[in-house]
Amino acid sequence: MRNREYWKDVSDEILSEINVIPLVDISLVLLIIFMVTANYIMTSSFTVDIAQAAHAKAVAQADIVTISISRQGPMYLGNELVTTEELKRKIKALRASNQDISVMISVDKNAGFKNVVQVLDLLSELGITRLNIAALAE
Repeated sequence: MRNREYWKDVSDEILSEINVIPLVDISLVLLIIFMVTANYIMTSSFTVDIAQAAHAKAVAQADIVTISISRQGPMYLGNELVTTEELKRKIKALRASNQDISVMISVDKNAGFKNVVQVLDLLSELGITRLNIAALAE
């Protein structure tokens, strides 16, 4: 009997301690997840490894719109990632405001040719005649 009374008294007590170990475990896991995803989100810059040319010339940067095609295939208008439809819409709007628009295409030397042809075809469709291809001078 005495044993039952002891357990009855113990189970009726209020727990005044909190087990913090699971809380710390979850917090550390969440911290790691946030650190990894924040690093991925914050690295939105892209690099284009441009090919070298022996006879490249400098071009005035006044009214030039830059389209960059990275190695993996995404296109950038300036520094903004765009889809083909967005690129078409934005170039059309720029051409409406300036008929003499000049486009500089900056292509990674290891990019797929299919992506370059797609951009050239789009520019031809929009009537862009002033076209430059970026290259590094030796």
